[in-house]
Parts: sequence; structure tokens; C-alpha cells
Amino acid sequence: MSTRLTLRRIESAHSSARGLHHLLPPVHTVCSAPHSPRGSSCGPLQAAASASFSASFGVGAPVLESAPASPAETFLSRYALGKTLGQGAYGMVHTALNKATGEEVAVKVVAKQRNAGRNQRGSLHREAQLWKRACVASRQACQFFAIEEDAVNYYIISEKCDGGSLQQMLDARGSLKEEELSQVAWCVLSFLGDLHKSGIYYGDLKPGNVILKDEYPCTSGALGSCLNVRVVDFGCSQLVSTSEAAPLRGLAGSPLFLAPEILKGSYGLPADMWALGVSMYMLLCGKLPFWLESVPQLEQLDMDSINLGIMYNPVLFAGAQWKGVSEQLKDLICGLLEKDPARRLTAAQAMEHPWFAAAKETCAVDV
Repeated sequence: MSTRLTLRRIESAHSSARGLHHLLPPVHTVCSAPHSPRGSSCGPLQAAASASFSASFGVGAPVLESAPASPAETFLSRYALGKTLGQGAYGMVHTALNKATGEEVAVKVVAKQRNAGRNQRGSLHREAQLWKRACVASRQACQFFAIEEDAVNYYIISEKCDGGSLQQMLDARGSLKEEELSQVAWCVLSFLGDLHKSGIYYGDLKPGNVILKDEYPCTSGALGSCLNVRVVDFGCSQLVSTSEAAPLRGLAGSPLFLAPEILKGSYGLPADMWALGVSMYMLLCGKLPFWLESVPQLEQLDMDSINLGIMYNPVLFAGAQWKGVSEQLKDLICGLLEKDPARRLTAAQAMEHPWFAAAKETCAVDV
């Protein structure tokens, strides 16, 4: 029996707190791979009504260098919540102002789930550890600061970015220009290259998980600095062997962005590159590479039809949106959407593609 496509992340039993991303994109995520890293077991829940565990998860950001808060010093007593940045899968994301320092951060408020107990806290712990590793590896990872909790909520504190997600940009404009796409793609490739060299598989690349550090358009006149990005949501990330000796297994990612090898049950770092190819295609035309239908129309298809399209349909460059798009860009997209992961472009190879010649000069990837 075929299953109706549900564009929502499917959680495993141990991952009830998945999704620390800032904004929930229209195309959601599947995450069912049992991939907790060794040595990441969580300790017992503290009995105190408000117990900070930022000391375990923090990465030394100035805003959180103070000692962990006492039960009397709850997150909400030290921070003033501001505007809502977005609705996540498990809570709202807000700006928050540190009353003592004046530092502004982003905070995702995740309600504690009844009867979840250690499973929810352990899942947050696991994602936080991978997020922290990603921050060390790449400047394009949205900076993770800490997690705190009180009797009813977890508070995930991170760098505040002001530009919104690429999915929001796509929804508002319909497409990006080639020049704009080259900037964001270069930054994302830098992120993926850094993570892959550090043995981290990201696992859920899509426009909704890439956010602009600053508002766009901006007034600086430097396109690269305006379109510098940060990547969020490490709920599907995994540690991998850089030798690829032990492939990853299990379904993990967003259904329409899954590489063919994920559907076959054995995959690795090249699956991230596939998702980048799908994302670049989508940012150019608002559709997906293997179908003429729109994303809302694809939502009506069953999973079997979607999976067959991913595995066997060719990349389609049809429609008015592709008139005037350079052949070099089409070539790069095809290299990223190679069905055989062994022949697919790596991050390093993609960054050497001729299409990126201008991006190397203008994208401030170290900002």
C-alpha cells in the first residue's frame, strides 16, 4: 500500500525534541535514524524547578560566560523575550535581550513533553553536542550558546540572525538571481566542506535551514556580505568516518531532498551534496528538479511516486524560469544531482567549478 506524502519530519522514539531550527519551512523533515553518538548519554534530570545545563553545552560565548543560573534565576527572569522570529516544529523562536548585558540572542522555547523525561533531554543533549562541533568546524554554522530549562520549558539560546531564511526569501520573491545564488551557495559549500572534513554529516540541507545573517537587501553595497548565511537545525546530523568505511543507515532528512542512496538504505557525506543541488534548483525556479508539478501539487503524491522520481527521473530544465540561466550553472546542478554518489561532486570539487569564479571574489565567507 502506498503512503501519502507527509512533508513533516518523522521522529524516532528517542528524538522527541528534534528541530532546534529558527524557522519551520514548508517542506519538513523525516528523522528516524538511530544515530546517537557514543559517549553522549545524558545525566538525570535535575529536581530543581529551573536548572541550567549551559555549562555542558556552551561554547564560551560572552553572553553566557557567567556561572549557571540558580533555581531562583530563571531564564525568563534574566532575559526579556522580544519579537517572534518563527514557528518551529516544537516551539516558537523569539529574540531575547539579556537584561544584564544588553546582548540580543535568539531563543527557541521548547515545551517539556509529558512522560518524555530523559528521552527529550537526551535528544536535546545529542543535537547540542553536534551543533557545538559544527560551530567549531565552520563559521557558517549558526552559533550555539546554551540550553537552559525551567519546570515547563527548555530554552535553546543561539546567535540571532536578522535576514530570515532562504525559504522565506523564495516565498516572497519566487526565485533568486544567479548572482545571489552564487553567494549563498558558496557559503553553504564552505559550511559543508568544513563539516565533512571534520567527520560531520549535516543531514537536512534545504532553504528553510539556511538563514541570512543580516537583512537583505542591505546598504553596504557588498553583495557577498549582504548574503552571508548561517545554517541551523542539527537534528539529523551524524558523526561519520571520514574514510566512509561505515555507511550511515536509516531514513533521515526531508522527503523531497533525500538522495537516492538514502532511499536505498546506505549513504554518507555525498547525500549532503545532493540536497544542496535540490536546494539550488529550487531557489532558482521555485520547483523541484525531477517534476514539472509545483511543490503543493507534489504534496498530493504518495511516497512511492516521490521516491521513484528521485531515483529515476532526469533533471528537468523546462519552463520560462530557465531561459537565460547559464549553462555553467546547469552543469553544476547536474553534477550535484548525479544519481551515483561515487560520481557526485564533493564540496571541494563544486567550489572549483567555473560558475563560482565571481563568488570567490565577492562572498565574505569569514564574516
